[in-house]
Amino acid sequence: MRRFEAAWLIGWTAELSWVIALWVYAFNVSGVLAVGLVELTRALPGALLAPALSTLTDRLPRHRVLLGVHLGRAVVMGLVALAVGSGWSPFVVYALAPLDGLFAVLHRPTNIPLLPALARTPDDLVAANVASAALEGVALVVGPVIGGILVATTQPAWWFVAPAVGFWLAAVSVSGLRPAPTRRYHPDRPGLLNTLFGGLRALLDYPSAALVVALVWSQVLVRGLLKVLVVVAASTLLHLGQDGVGYLYAAVGAGSLLSAFGAAAFVGRGRMAFSFAAGMVTLGAPILLIGLFPLPAPAILLLVVLGLGNATLDVSGSTLMQRSIPNAVRGRIFGALEAGVMLSTGIGSAFGPLLVLAAGASGSLMITGAILPILAVLTWRWVSRADARGVIPDRQLGLLRGVPMLAPLPLDVLEQVASELIAVRYGAGSVVIRQGEPGDRFYILAEGSADVSVDGHVVSQMQPGDSFGEIALLRDVPRTASVTTRGNVLAYALERDAFLAAVTGDRQSTSAADAVVEARLATG
Repeated sequence: MRRFEAAWLIGWTAELSWVIALWVYAFNVSGVLAVGLVELTRALPGALLAPALSTLTDRLPRHRVLLGVHLGRAVVMGLVALAVGSGWSPFVVYALAPLDGLFAVLHRPTNIPLLPALARTPDDLVAANVASAALEGVALVVGPVIGGILVATTQPAWWFVAPAVGFWLAAVSVSGLRPAPTRRYHPDRPGLLNTLFGGLRALLDYPSAALVVALVWSQVLVRGLLKVLVVVAASTLLHLGQDGVGYLYAAVGAGSLLSAFGAAAFVGRGRMAFSFAAGMVTLGAPILLIGLFPLPAPAILLLVVLGLGNATLDVSGSTLMQRSIPNAVRGRIFGALEAGVMLSTGIGSAFGPLLVLAAGASGSLMITGAILPILAVLTWRWVSRADARGVIPDRQLGLLRGVPMLAPLPLDVLEQVASELIAVRYGAGSVVIRQGEPGDRFYILAEGSADVSVDGHVVSQMQPGDSFGEIALLRDVPRTASVTTRGNVLAYALERDAFLAAVTGDRQSTSAADAVVEARLATG
C-alpha cells in the first residue's frame, strides 16, 4: 500500500508540473486560445479510446499496466523536453501531448480498481481513498509550485525534464507492487464492439454507478472550465502574473491536503451520499464567490476551500463506485469514467475562452460555480438511494474476517464471497451436517450455538463466529463429524464451488485452510 500511495503522489506531482508547463508554453507561443485547444487535443484521443484501452485493466495484472503507464509517460516527457530544447516547431510538442493523454487515461482506471486488492477491510478501503485524495492534494501543491518555479527561473526545456524524472520514479515505486490474486467472475463478451464499448455497457448494467459517474463528469467539466479561468483570472482579474497560475493551483492543493485531517469523518461511515453532495457544493460555491469578489487574498482562501470540496468529492465518489460494481468490471467502468473525465476536461478547457468572451472573467466564474451546487440539489434523492444499495454487507464481511482461512483474502474477493453467502436458520435440535454424508456447503455460525459430534460423541461446541464444513470440501471426503443445533441458530452458508474458488485461489488462505483441517482431524 505504501508503494502504491507513493507512486500515486509522484505520478500526480509529475502530471501537474507537466500540465502547468504545457499551458504556459502554449500561452507564450500561441496565445490564450491555444491553451484550451492544446488541452482539448491532449484529452480527446484518450477520451475516445479509454473504453477500449481500459479493458486491459480487467484482463491483465493491474500493477503491470500501471508500470507501463508511468514508463510510457516518462518517455513522452523526455521527447517533449528534447523537442523544446532543440528548438523544434511547437507543433511537435502539441503532437506529443495527445500521446501522453493515451497513457494518462489509464492512470486512474488502473489505480482505483487496484486499491480493493490491497485493502483488507471496508475501513481500510475508505482510509486508502482518503490517503489517495490527501496525497493528490500534496501533489496539487507541490506539482504546480514546481511548475511555477521552473517556468519563472529556468529555460523551457527544463520545464519538461522534471516531470519525466517524476514519472520514472513512479514506475520504480510501482515495480514493487505485489497484490494478492483476485477472482474474475464475469467472462468477457466476445467481439470488437464489446471491447470498444464494454465500459459503457457495464454502466448500463450498474445504473447506481452510472449516476455517480455522470456527476463526476460534471465535476470534471467544471474543473476543465476552471483551468482556463484560473489562467485568465491570474493575469487579468487578480493581477498575479503568469507564475500566479501555479500559486492559485497550489491553494487548491492545500485544501485537498487539509482534507487529510478529516479522514476520521470518512473511515467507519457506511454511507457516503451526504459527503458526496457536500463536496459538490464546496467545490462550486468558491468559484462563484471569486467571481463576485475578485480579490487576491480571498480568492486564495476560497481556492483552499475548493480543494477541500474536490478531495471530499473524490473520496466519496470513488468509494461509492467501488462499492457499487464487482471487481471483474471495475477497470472498464473506471475507464468509461476516465473517458468522460478526459472529454469533459477538454470540453471545459475549449469552452472556457468562449465563456470568458461571452460573459467576462467575473461572469464566467459565477456561471461555472453555480453548476455543481444546482446538480447536488437536483440529484440528492437518487444519489442517496444509490448509496443505500451499494453499502458493503458489514456483518457478513466481519464474519468472513473471523474465519482463519478467509481472513488473508483481499477486500475485493471478500466482497464477492459476502454477496454469495446464503442466510439459513435452524430450530433447536436440527442437524446442520451429518457425519458420512457428502459435503456441499461451508457454514459460518452467526447466532446461537451447536454441538460437534463424532460417532455419536460430542467433541466440541460451536459459538457465533465459528465455522465448519471445510474438511469435506477441501479433501473431497464425506463429512467427518455431525453438527447439531442447541437452540435457534442463524448461519451463513457458502456453496462448495464459491468456497473452493476463494480459498484455493490465494496461497495464504490455502495454507491457513490446511492448518485448520490438520488441527481438526488431529483432535477428531
